[in-house]
Amino acid sequence: MGLVSPAVADAIKVNTTAYKNIAIKLTHTLGGVVPAAQDSNISAQISAIIDEFHVDTGSEVKKGDPLVSLNCEENRLRLKQAEADLKAERVQLAHAKTKFEQAKKLDKQGNISKEIYNQREAEENRLRATLENRKAARAIAQINVDRCDIKAPYDGYITDRHASIGELTQPGTPLLQLVSKSNNIVEVKINNRLLNSFSEGENYQFVFNNHSYPLQVDVILPVLDTTTRNHIARLSFIDKQATTGSVGKVQWQDRNTSIPSSYIALRDRKLGVFIAEDGIAKFIELEDATEGQPAKVDNDRISLDDDTQVITRGRFNVRDGDHIIIETP
Repeated sequence: MGLVSPAVADAIKVNTTAYKNIAIKLTHTLGGVVPAAQDSNISAQISAIIDEFHVDTGSEVKKGDPLVSLNCEENRLRLKQAEADLKAERVQLAHAKTKFEQAKKLDKQGNISKEIYNQREAEENRLRATLENRKAARAIAQINVDRCDIKAPYDGYITDRHASIGELTQPGTPLLQLVSKSNNIVEVKINNRLLNSFSEGENYQFVFNNHSYPLQVDVILPVLDTTTRNHIARLSFIDKQATTGSVGKVQWQDRNTSIPSSYIALRDRKLGVFIAEDGIAKFIELEDATEGQPAKVDNDRISLDDDTQVITRGRFNVRDGDHIIIETP
């Protein structure tokens, strides 16, 4: 019988598997919200009595839909007065133009004094200016009539009603709360611990009401929120959108792989992983590892190829440099 070398005799039996078979990508989760793109207090722009509400709390509206009707009798009277003043001014201007044209002809014939000629010219210029003022007054009166009918500035939902029929409004008086119907943005606050993982991650999802919505990162603000000391990131929906106001979770995965905590061993107060290399157990320290947690192995200092043989069974019995025999599971 042949002699067995001491190294082989002392070799420790282990099982191994390719790193690709146990590698994982860590998933991280933070709270996220779909804020309303628009959240407005719909207010009166004139002083008037509220005649009618066309919508109420919970109503869905489209852009241009009537919301509130104000009593417009006074404003319509002002519009009629402005239109009458404008008409009268046009008549006076037409008369002044005729008189000035006549003055021009008489001036050529030398049959009019310079003083009267200048008066005719000044009168026409004055009435032209007055006419422009009348036009502006008429336009303002029309605007105030239009403001009697308050319409939705965008698609959305009525979330609150602040006034009642018969109340006297003033400019700026809030009548309704209108929230936009949809928004393509998700906001998330990121602490410094997860900032690098988030900025270098992949497969972003917004999870709400048991549904997942794929996201893409639009921007990570480079300044800290003064209240929470977090970074604020904005992501947008790639396809379907969650309901405005949804409060859910933003999830993403690390781009690089990690090794599960169950394969990490402690040697000489250092955490690492054992691999099999030419019949020898080799301990690779994982400097960023935390006991009981998965550890990244794809970074600037450490990288395991997909086919690297990681010691699975028997890893607690070996030390760096031990001879090993790989058994078939």
